[in-house]
This record gives sequence, C-alpha cells and structure tokens, in this order.
Amino acid sequence: MKTLSNYVLPVIVPIIALVVLMFAFVVYAQSTQAATYAYVDAAGDVKSVTANDWQTAIATAPNIHMRSGVMLLESADDYQVVGDKVIVR
Repeated sequence: MKTLSNYVLPVIVPIIALVVLMFAFVVYAQSTQAATYAYVDAAGDVKSVTANDWQTAIATAPNIHMRSGVMLLESADDYQVVGDKVIVR
C-alpha cells in the first residue's frame, strides 16, 4: 500500500535541497564581491586596484609605496582622489 510519504518525500526533499543550495550560493556570492581601493604608488600618484579585501588590495597593488595603505572607494566622491599627486618621502 502506498502512503502519502511515498509521494511527498520525492518532491519535498529535492525542493529543500534546492533552497539550501540557492541560499549557500547567495552567501558565497556576497562574500566574494570585489571592491575598488585607492593607494599611493612609489611615484606619489594615487591609483586604484580591484580586490576582494584590503589585504589582497595591498598585496596586488602595482608599485605601491612602502608606506601606503589602501582606502575603500565607496562613493563617487571617493573616486575623485584617484589621479591626484601626493608628496612621498
């Protein structure tokens, strides 16, 4: 004799698994979104680099000045610093 669980389980279990996978994908996608950071290079020019986090930005910024950090560029006003010149020592 076939019960309700014989029909419900084959439908419900894959739906629950799909929802869990979709949730995991959304969480993963949000954690790996790249951002743009500004930094000062050895010549004193403010440049930008794209990275997933500030540590990667510092590690991958070409010709970064030894005393430069990075600044997360979040708004249009922030992007105005890129291209500026800074006195470096």
